[in-house]
Amino acid sequence: MHLKHDADLEKFLSDVRLCSSEVYFETAKGDSLTLRSTLSQYIFRTMAGEPETISAGTIRFSDAADMERLLPYLEE
Repeated sequence: MHLKHDADLEKFLSDVRLCSSEVYFETAKGDSLTLRSTLSQYIFRTMAGEPETISAGTIRFSDAADMERLLPYLEE
């Protein structure tokens, strides 16, 4: 799944912290960030300055319940 182009990234990352398992952001180049990690969140925020990188990336989940929590930020 992909982030919506108008998703509030700070709220999204705040909700990621509430997830029970890992949430990953995978770039189109194949890099993967574990978004529950503070360092990865910092890198993700930096990437937000390049909207094409964020929109081309994919959000992956270890737990379906976490996907339900983050669904308002996502598009298929």
